[in-house]
Amino acid sequence: MRHGFSFLFIWLMTFSLYSQDCERPGIIPGEIFARRNALLHLMDSTSALVMKAEDADYDADIDPYRQSPDFFNLTGIDEPGYKLIVTPVGYKFGSGIKHILIFTYPDQMSEPLLLSASDTLLDEKFFEPLLSQIYGSIKTLYYYPLPKLSNDWLNSKTVISERETKKVFELAHPGVKLKSATKLFTAIRQVKTGQETELIKKAIAMTGDGIISAMKQCKPGMHEYELQAIIEYEAKRQGAQCMAFASIIGSGVNSLSPHYEKNICRMNEGDLVVMDVGARYGEFCADITRTIPVSGKFTADQEIIYQAVLDIQKAVIDMIRPGITLGDLDRKTTQLTRKAGYVNYMLHSVTHPVGLVVHDVASGDTLLPGMIITVEPGIYIPLNDTVQPLKRRGFGIRIEDDILVTADGHELLSKGIPKEIAEIGKLMRRKK
Repeated sequence: MRHGFSFLFIWLMTFSLYSQDCERPGIIPGEIFARRNALLHLMDSTSALVMKAEDADYDADIDPYRQSPDFFNLTGIDEPGYKLIVTPVGYKFGSGIKHILIFTYPDQMSEPLLLSASDTLLDEKFFEPLLSQIYGSIKTLYYYPLPKLSNDWLNSKTVISERETKKVFELAHPGVKLKSATKLFTAIRQVKTGQETELIKKAIAMTGDGIISAMKQCKPGMHEYELQAIIEYEAKRQGAQCMAFASIIGSGVNSLSPHYEKNICRMNEGDLVVMDVGARYGEFCADITRTIPVSGKFTADQEIIYQAVLDIQKAVIDMIRPGITLGDLDRKTTQLTRKAGYVNYMLHSVTHPVGLVVHDVASGDTLLPGMIITVEPGIYIPLNDTVQPLKRRGFGIRIEDDILVTADGHELLSKGIPKEIAEIGKLMRRKK
């Protein structure tokens, strides 16, 4: 039998996992109810929303199950097999009006279970009948997740299954329009609550401890995957569910690729190594990058490029406050990189939001208090460059931090992770 009742027991017993001392970070009942209320206030009285949990993958024995971020955000459920209906007007159930209807596996329940004054857990056999009744009183049905696009590679075209889904549904239910719920979820996800910010801070802290451990142990002759193991071990040791994305440990010429993920090469004396990593804790992500010299000391030419990147990053971070746009930060980065003489060696934008996913959502370009973003300038000078001196070619440097937008400015959440040249050198000289 699936573990639906373990979830209910956790919820109803204030998340006490039997008599064991077990930690389930991120499941905060008050926050979950607040998100639901925010969602209900964004919907009008002639709409409803229907969702389903992420399906279990066929290779779940190899890769752990990962719930849809939005489904988890609204329910705290981290297992497959559930469905959800959200109704602003409410559905009369028993003696009360229910706005949140959660459905679990067929034949698992003998009777409905009340989760709160507005929430009810039901057997999945009630899902279709109740949804059919709701169709009669709404004009818009929001749905999530969206059908995935598929690539018809034989005919060199993309099959847009969402379009077909809407067409079939609206023909079958005249008067009801099918809409994506993406904008609704973006609106409630882009600004982080205090509890969500604390989870991200914890993810950043454990990521930082892993990076510091890697700095202390890094030396020529090690492989990139050894640094990866050091960082990921420390994150897992401190309670990370997993890494937020595939760790990037690129040394030597591999540092020139912002999305290098093989992490298989031996690191040599004189190389730089870019470590772009982030833990996931309570479903929330960190995203931090540090670039260090494998030997523990930057060369004079490496220092020149590194300091240029660091100065650009600091100047861009200083700009962050409500009302500034992500585009403003990109334009400032380009301006400063051009002034430093390295504008032709930029490969990516400087920022993105961070949250339930590492590249999180935002409903617009303007920064709002409570948003968390990255600042990650990078300069990548290829081996075959003919402009820069020879000793400044063949490596990339990227520095990335996570920043909270506050009411009157910003807070650097990853300030405890060394990035000054002197700090890095001092820390790496301590290694055994």
